[in-house]
Amino acid sequence: MPEIHWIALGLATAVAGGGVAARFAGIELWKGFIVGGVAAIAALLASFAPGIDRNLTMPMAALIAAGIAGSTVGLTAARTAPIVIGAAVPPLLGMLMLDMG
Repeated sequence: MPEIHWIALGLATAVAGGGVAARFAGIELWKGFIVGGVAAIAALLASFAPGIDRNLTMPMAALIAAGIAGSTVGLTAARTAPIVIGAAVPPLLGMLMLDMG
């Protein structure tokens, strides 16, 4: 499968994970989709930055962008954290299974 398909699949699972986490946390779904999507896109954009450590910058970019998006839609840090975790776990599990298989 081409790399662009893996990137699109990772973005889609991050947005879906944000929505599921929002549902479990009792937050509106659209807020979960927005925060998860913004975090995934920020991590994707950070992966294209030349000359820096991607293992550090991608999660940092996702956390900062999710915090900004969460506060923009009216969530506190404590309400944004489960959405960010829910957005991060499905792509990480997918990459783990890909590496193991």
